[in-house]
Amino acid sequence: MKRNLILSMAIAMLAIISCETYEPVDMNHSHDTEEETRVGMPSFEKYLTTTDYDGFSIRMRFDNGGDIRDNMSCTVHWKAYSSKPSSTPTMSDLTNNETMRIYGNTRKTTTFDKSHAGYRGGTYIYYCATCNNSRYSVTTPVTFCIVKR
Repeated sequence: MKRNLILSMAIAMLAIISCETYEPVDMNHSHDTEEETRVGMPSFEKYLTTTDYDGFSIRMRFDNGGDIRDNMSCTVHWKAYSSKPSSTPTMSDLTNNETMRIYGNTRKTTTFDKSHAGYRGGTYIYYCATCNNSRYSVTTPVTFCIVKR
């Protein structure tokens, strides 16, 4: 009888000890992984734009801000002018908005490209770009290139 009582108490103790407590998950709170918290703002590095006698290739290189290539994207905002405008256009004046393709990359940088043909020599192409990684966005200043004559 004493043995059955001790055995019953031992089983009850094991059942109590092995029970897991339920902690509700807060679905409204974002839990960043260590890698996500190391991602910084992308930064503009260099213009690599080229022109030809009938077109242009807008190329820009950005530091990824510690993010991976798959999270990088870039949109170019541009407009063609037949002559040099009296003042530098603003981003809102640049009516063409296109996603750029990844032209090349290293572990830390990504180069983006957008090319167009069919423009006359002497055409001014004003442009800027907005680059995004998984957390941040950065916009370059407006600049221009001239299609070769």
